[in-house]
Amino acid sequence: MVKCCIQAGHTPVGQDAGVVEMLMNVGAVILRKASLTEWYSFRALAKIPNGWCARGGQAQLIQDLCGSSSGSAISMAANMVTVSLGSETHGSILCPADYNSVVRLKPTVGLTSRAGVVPISSRQDTIGPMVRTVADVVNLLDAIVGFDPGDSEATSEAAQFIPDGDYKYCNSIRSGELMLLQAEFKSSVNEYLKELAISSVRSLADIIDSTRITPKKLEEYGQQTLIESEKTNGIGEKERKAAEYLEKLSRDGFERKMKDYKLDALVTLGISLAMTVLAIGGYPGISVPAGYQSVGMPFGIYFGGLKGSEPKLIEMAYAFEQATRLRKPPPQFFQLTNHFLFGTV
Repeated sequence: MVKCCIQAGHTPVGQDAGVVEMLMNVGAVILRKASLTEWYSFRALAKIPNGWCARGGQAQLIQDLCGSSSGSAISMAANMVTVSLGSETHGSILCPADYNSVVRLKPTVGLTSRAGVVPISSRQDTIGPMVRTVADVVNLLDAIVGFDPGDSEATSEAAQFIPDGDYKYCNSIRSGELMLLQAEFKSSVNEYLKELAISSVRSLADIIDSTRITPKKLEEYGQQTLIESEKTNGIGEKERKAAEYLEKLSRDGFERKMKDYKLDALVTLGISLAMTVLAIGGYPGISVPAGYQSVGMPFGIYFGGLKGSEPKLIEMAYAFEQATRLRKPPPQFFQLTNHFLFGTV
């Protein structure tokens, strides 16, 4: 979620996130800056509920909406906003949008600034569009990519992947990852909280202590992952080996297959291992609504690729979207035209 407030006391922060500033610079009106529970199941794996999901136009409370950016996906599914942003460490853009039948793009890590965004891992965190159409992805991506002094190292490195002109011209793994994420999370969130200069909440330990004042919720959901993260002591030998292993998996697995077979994209239906492959390697992926199960639950089709392959992925996603036009709108409180549902740039 973009930088807005800390739950304990809802204290305003000193400045907007980098992507929010970029959007306001091009005339965007920001309606909301955070929703749902920050860190989603990273607080307590597989125990945190999500909220409301738009199924076939009907809002229903279900057990798993699949990520801390669920609110961004739901707002798009209900046509409440024109465009939205989500943050992803491991599936929090791709998964909730899949469940809500909207278009989403998980960019190459560093292509969009993470400055001011509540962190988990600088190695995997990324910010991307969650919107109605591939055309909306293009317009939103053009507005938020590029160098940001607040996230200088990552955005300067990924700047090489931004195409000339703009995107409009483009028509055991988990255990090692979790151990590394827990160590990265503690150091990242402690640094983030120190920058906010909020006296009552200055560290992960403070968050854990402040949350204990609601024992009923803790009994039901817990915050075990946060507690395990607090026990870590930075990036040691085990964490370095895990990072090297994940890098090797990406380099010798996904990247080698893509290059050896001269592939354009990894394509898969619905939620799959592809989400993990793209997450641990910092690779981009885009998903488009692909249909609805018999109970009305949406599912999407994913296009994933190597770092910097957003132009090619956007072309493929746009072609699929325009050929199939499978997205269903919510109940028609106002007239929806084909241009609104599938409008072009």
